[in-house]
Amino acid sequence: MATPARKRSATSGLSVQRKARSTRNGVTTAARHPRTSVTEKVATRANVNQAQERTEFLISTLGTGAAVADLLGVNRSQPTQWRKGVESPSPEVGRGLLDLDHVVARASMLWAPDSVLAWLTGANSFLDGATPIDVLRTRGSREVIEALDAELAGSYA
Repeated sequence: MATPARKRSATSGLSVQRKARSTRNGVTTAARHPRTSVTEKVATRANVNQAQERTEFLISTLGTGAAVADLLGVNRSQPTQWRKGVESPSPEVGRGLLDLDHVVARASMLWAPDSVLAWLTGANSFLDGATPIDVLRTRGSREVIEALDAELAGSYA
């Protein structure tokens, strides 16, 4: 993360602290800028709140932030930072977070939390032997949801 820089405001002469926006390890740090519009601030806050809620659900369902991090392929400390609202996931990781949240919510309707994690990381015959988490990462949630629907219907490939 970039170090804060001090800059003199042209209008007031006061010193304004700015943080550079950076994306590293799948994490986007929020920038503080004196000219950020109210709409941008509200949208950023909404994204942080959404990441917090979804991360909280995933951690409570899967047991630990480390489990969530492993499934998303990010640093193990990141889900805790998202849950606290200190950081927000990058757009790419954010999409993965949403997909994982959707799949875990659907799987939780079928199984207990420990079984959900086992299902996500185990080979699945409906997915041609691939693990649901690998399919989720590479091709998105559609096929994984179809595999869940097949489990719910009681059919197997």
